[in-house]
Amino acid sequence: MPAQPRDLTPYQSPRHFFGSEIRHHRTCAGLSIADLGEQVRYSKSHMANIEAAHRTPPPDLPPLLDTALPAAAGFFTRFYPLVSNDSFPDWSRRYMTLEPLANTHLKYSLSIPGLWQTENYGRAFLRLGRPRASEQEIQEHWNRRQARQQILLGPTPPFMWVVLDETAIRRIVGDPVITREQIRHVINIAQGTNAVVQILPIDRPHGAMGGSLTLLHFDDAPRVAYLEGVKSGQLIEAPQQVTDMALIYDTLRAVALTPDESLAWLHRASEEHPE
Repeated sequence: MPAQPRDLTPYQSPRHFFGSEIRHHRTCAGLSIADLGEQVRYSKSHMANIEAAHRTPPPDLPPLLDTALPAAAGFFTRFYPLVSNDSFPDWSRRYMTLEPLANTHLKYSLSIPGLWQTENYGRAFLRLGRPRASEQEIQEHWNRRQARQQILLGPTPPFMWVVLDETAIRRIVGDPVITREQIRHVINIAQGTNAVVQILPIDRPHGAMGGSLTLLHFDDAPRVAYLEGVKSGQLIEAPQQVTDMALIYDTLRAVALTPDESLAWLHRASEEHPE
């Protein structure tokens, strides 16, 4: 007797609706989960878990689904950003909605920004904060981070000015080889046309020592500020408070190494780690 399909709850969340649409379109196409999995190069069990909303869809899956299920008319790619944002905690969800809309990101960070992390570094970094998580859970967290990084690959990526605390580079994450790879990735980004990096030496006090600070600028809306700690965050939209945060950020840029000095510093730091 064939197994009964799992009950779905499409209106529970965007992830559940995404899964229910997979079932709807594959059923209309006369495909089993195994058939669809073969076309999109994912296992039957993985596809079953995504369809039942037990797993977050990885970022490369939506376009594959749109190709395998043409009647969806591009739904999966269009809807995926909402699915991805739904996986973030409540305190960061509003920020994640605004992040891809900004034309400029001004950021001070105590760690390598998620948008700039390599896969090896990012997975090791995620593991540090989730020592009891399974490999599947770490992969899902990385999938969401990787999906966020897509905003840097579009036709009009945001400009990013990042003041990196020296400790973000000095601390070895994963191993020295992974850290060197990450530093070189930051150097490559900083040498492009859409980013500036400044290193803030650890011996220079400043007004954002309690956590990371981001200012998002938009074409057609007021700027916002976002303060982030280890397991918490605060989105600031009140104009005067945002102005206060911007002033703090300006002082950070003033006391940090210049962009040219910072690139030279990063090159020296990368050479401190073995190949």
